[in-house]
Amino acid sequence: MHTITNPRRMLCIGAPDSGILTLLRDLTGTAPALNDTDTIAGLTHSWSAKTAYYTAEVPIWIDEISDISAWEAEFLKPEAKEVVQAVGAWIYCFRKPRRDGGEVEQCFRDVIRAVQRVVEEHCGLGWDGTLLAVALPAHVGAWIDEGFDVAAYDKESMDAGFEVIDAEATGRNEFGERVGMESLKEVLETTDWEGTGLEDEDDVGDLGGPSGLEEAMGDFDDEEAEMSEELWSMKRALLRDDGDEEDGDEEGGALQVEQLSAMMGRLQAIKDMGADMPLSERKRFAAKAVENLMK
Repeated sequence: MHTITNPRRMLCIGAPDSGILTLLRDLTGTAPALNDTDTIAGLTHSWSAKTAYYTAEVPIWIDEISDISAWEAEFLKPEAKEVVQAVGAWIYCFRKPRRDGGEVEQCFRDVIRAVQRVVEEHCGLGWDGTLLAVALPAHVGAWIDEGFDVAAYDKESMDAGFEVIDAEATGRNEFGERVGMESLKEVLETTDWEGTGLEDEDDVGDLGGPSGLEEAMGDFDDEEAEMSEELWSMKRALLRDDGDEEDGDEEGGALQVEQLSAMMGRLQAIKDMGADMPLSERKRFAAKAVENLMK
């Protein structure tokens, strides 16, 4: 088992009342206390990641977004580049929306687009990290719709590279995929934490240390990740189109979804087959298997 000694960071962002600390408690078993001003901005934590392939103590930075435009402007500054490049996964936490207003939905769009622009500015279009948007329970007493429509948020987030996760979901979906916190953990475990991250917390330097985040802040092969994203996009597109098809095309649409689900199953089989291989051999095996599968 490989030990990652200097992993990239995880950055959790959200509004002051977004429930980030609850998410961290569910993920790691503990959560940091609020800072001296009773806010989450600038807090740090860690997640002990352990899989069949590696172990890593992943540092977690926490930042509070009160003003999206101001937050984005700070992160787009040149001095924020080193910090952004040290991040391997962004997790945006948000409360499930109320039925009687649209400000939460618009906030969701604004934040994921802001993160997308920040990442592209400092890391380029080829960035290999993870972008997640996690829907947490609405505030007690909030009037919400029956259930939470992940698909609707997926449609908004796909172009920005985000995957949406309903933190309250349990079990598996109709495709046999884990949902909820199990899905979150699975995605984070397949994130490539090795990279050219900051050597230590002091290297935040120009941002004023960890608290400066308040103002600016997988071991599997790349071919597999690219194919997985492509399959996800195809699956979601088919599911959206399925409801608009004429009766005569319903059978063909269902067959397409079934075939796509079979491909997802084969992708998982590729992962399982390479589980016991050394890292370098596993990468070669994955690249060849994915190439054959795409053909």
